[in-house]
Amino acid sequence: MPTRAVISLTTGLEDTEKVTVAFLVAVGAAEQHRPTLMFLTKEAVRLALDGFAHAVACEGCPPLADLAKRYEAAGGPYQSGQK
Repeated sequence: MPTRAVISLTTGLEDTEKVTVAFLVAVGAAEQHRPTLMFLTKEAVRLALDGFAHAVACEGCPPLADLAKRYEAAGGPYQSGQK
């Protein structure tokens, strides 16, 4: 059984580099068919909303929208810390 990956993220688009790294890790794990979960709290909760994750962290970095689509296509779920 593959090991699980849980990525906890509290930052939203105010820190696109941190968000990009979190999504790269999540995409990598999910595309390798590892059970993967992104736990989103605070501003990061908005990243799970359709059409919200539109940013590019740096030149040469993949757009967040593309990473979010890849994560979801690989079956990766989101868990929110919001009630």
